[in-house]
Amino acid sequence: MEFSARLLRTVPVAAGTLWAEFEISDSAFTFEAGQASLFSFPPDHPLDDRSRTFSLCSAPEELPTVSIATRLTPGSPFKKALKGARPGQTFLIEEASGDFILPRGEGPKNLVFLAGGIGITPFRSMVRSLKKRKESPFRIFLMTVNRTVDETPFLSECQEWVREEVVAWVPVLTKEGLPVGGSRQERINEGLSRILEMAGEDSLLYLSGPPAMVDAFHQTLLGQFLVEESRIRSEMFYGYLSR
Repeated sequence: MEFSARLLRTVPVAAGTLWAEFEISDSAFTFEAGQASLFSFPPDHPLDDRSRTFSLCSAPEELPTVSIATRLTPGSPFKKALKGARPGQTFLIEEASGDFILPRGEGPKNLVFLAGGIGITPFRSMVRSLKKRKESPFRIFLMTVNRTVDETPFLSECQEWVREEVVAWVPVLTKEGLPVGGSRQERINEGLSRILEMAGEDSLLYLSGPPAMVDAFHQTLLGQFLVEESRIRSEMFYGYLSR
């Protein structure tokens, strides 16, 4: 089923990263924090490839507005068209789907969110949703991996979560401030070691980001940190590489 979504605004949320907010007037549209939807320009739009799947980075409690965020991939006609879209423009959005969601029922109460770049979007949805609840059953431990501070999506919001004691946050920068002789992987491993120690062994790990980074996270957790496979959930952003 498709729904009409009216663009409200677009705002840069990091270097090369765009946030877009839409309004969906049909109350039949619902989703769970962490899920994704297919967004499309209308059929009369001149783009040949009019659709992309995005994780919703707003909370379900914020309906009828929904938001997404994306890296502005150089040479991408779709991303260029999205950046150039004006408030009031109509898009189409399909029903939300996916099982990359918060745990249901009994289970670990410590959740570790490992976000590679724009992979923070489903986690933003989850954290914002948990903030709406009077009492959250979870403790959130967030690790973000970006090249520089300027390229970190939702930086000010992550800082706000820390001040409000909503999350414990370990930001990892793989280029900025890297010492001579230091490696990107060493810095990531240091971050993983720190956040896993903070969360403890009775925790559930969520991995989100571009496929190569999610796979690297996964292999490192299994091989170096001896995390059980049953404790890991992952979401690969194939669209991150799509034009």
